[in-house]
Amino acid sequence: MDAECLGNRLTEKFADRVEWTARSKKRLYLRVDPAVLEEVFGALRSELPQIRLCTSTGLDTRGGVEVFHHLSPYGLPLVVTLKIEGRKPLPSLPSLGRIHSAAIFIEREISDFLGVDFVGHPDPRRLLKARAFGDDVHPLRRDFDVREFKRGIGEEPEF
Repeated sequence: MDAECLGNRLTEKFADRVEWTARSKKRLYLRVDPAVLEEVFGALRSELPQIRLCTSTGLDTRGGVEVFHHLSPYGLPLVVTLKIEGRKPLPSLPSLGRIHSAAIFIEREISDFLGVDFVGHPDPRRLLKARAFGDDVHPLRRDFDVREFKRGIGEEPEF
């Protein structure tokens, strides 16, 4: 199955809740309504039973935080990216970790550094962020001020 075929099949199932772009036969990008993320992932598993999460990435934009789940099926030269977006100031998105354990670790990292609340996450504890960072401080957000942070912990900024 190629990217265009898969994109069309998902559009049949989810109509206006999924938008897709295929940059080649091997690369499919899906913008997904967060409310149907689990259903879309389930549909992908039905179409491609060997699909796995390779990684997830987060991107802070002016209006929100975008999360990209990058998936690939074993044995097929295909990469599928699911894009979901949470609005600022408190982005909240469904957790893929509830249904796919490979997402648990990376969603915790995205939560620490970008401040996304992954609703339904099985283990929402802090993962990598230092104790000096409060719960409301997210060092990879656009509005993070390193100078202000350093002053807050008693260090003088060097730049």
